[in-house]
Amino acid sequence: KQWYQRRVGKQWYQRRVRAHVVEGRFPTINSLSQLSILYHQILKEDLVMDIARFPDCVKLLDHLGLYLRDHAKVRILVISETGEPLVDVNSWEVMEKLHKLAEPERFTHLRLQKSPALEFLLFEGQFQDREIMSYVIRQMNNTKFKAQGSNVVLTVKIKEDGYEYPTVEEWETYFKTINGKKQWQECSPGERSDTVIIKNLPTKWFSLDSNNPKPCERFLKDALALFGQIRKVDYEDCVEDGEVSDDVTSLGNQFGIPVTFNAYIQYQNYASFKAAMGGLKGKQLMRLFPGQKPTFSPFVVDYDRAGFMADRAHKIRKAERERLAEEAKRKHEAYMKQQNELMKKQLEKRQKKKRKLEEKKIEEDKRQKDNSTEKKAQKNMGGSEMKEVETLEDECKQVSSLEKQALL
Repeated sequence: KQWYQRRVGKQWYQRRVRAHVVEGRFPTINSLSQLSILYHQILKEDLVMDIARFPDCVKLLDHLGLYLRDHAKVRILVISETGEPLVDVNSWEVMEKLHKLAEPERFTHLRLQKSPALEFLLFEGQFQDREIMSYVIRQMNNTKFKAQGSNVVLTVKIKEDGYEYPTVEEWETYFKTINGKKQWQECSPGERSDTVIIKNLPTKWFSLDSNNPKPCERFLKDALALFGQIRKVDYEDCVEDGEVSDDVTSLGNQFGIPVTFNAYIQYQNYASFKAAMGGLKGKQLMRLFPGQKPTFSPFVVDYDRAGFMADRAHKIRKAERERLAEEAKRKHEAYMKQQNELMKKQLEKRQKKKRKLEEKKIEEDKRQKDNSTEKKAQKNMGGSEMKEVETLEDECKQVSSLEKQALL
């Protein structure tokens, strides 16, 4: 329930639960088990509805919402009809016009590529699927419009953007030149055609902890086991700006956290390697959760030429990682020890201050008590003196009265 609320949103979740209760599936929710059953029904229904919108997607990991979809990327060239340079043309206004020309469909992302000169503007766009892409290409290709604030007539040329993909002949030729006449089984792992490289994968999509993004090897293994049995997986961080959508990049690079990484997947046999290379061709990664918009992240597929997954290189890398982990652990322990000592000192200071305040309070109370006893004593003493004076006055009065009588 907490995971679902965090992923989808608490208000949306409560609204859906109330709707199901009103429909009569559960007259009342009295136990956690009933709520769990209802949650799984909602999740399953919404996921089935969302996936139905993307018939070409291939499931990788359900619990992470990861799927493979066909690549739908285009390149858009905007040139002047007369061939004059586009000095007075605003690229943002041109981008707005491209969005309007694509209606009723829309780009999932559109960005301006760096142009070597002002003779043309080159844009890169992406669509939700290939069907929409082909429709927009037919609709937009060779269209003309006038740039705002100038009389320059611009022409739009749009076509599908090709993707880099090594062919079977390429990797067979490459490993044949390295290994000679050796058979695939005779070569060592990592020095033959058995390792697929997937570049620019979003780190947060494969991490266990969102606060400390780090790819989880188990997630990689579970996702790519779709194509065959995996021998081992590894990864390396890639902090370069890849072709990742805006909601993937976030603030990672500002804090030294890698935004993307390169995954190395080593398969047990050649058939699995070939199936993975073929299955990932022309695909992009999609993340989809119920009640949310899908997000896309293109990636690049290649094979291992540098022996990154060779046993010797893997052992060296593993030993280095263990050394770095031990060093990080020692630093963390030293830091925690320093923090504990600092906290102890602060605690001692607080206790000392508290004791001083308590002693001061006790002295103050004692002083007040002494003062009150002195006042009482003074008051008592003052009362006895008054009585003595009164008695003296009475005696004087009696004496004076007696004297008067004697005189009479």
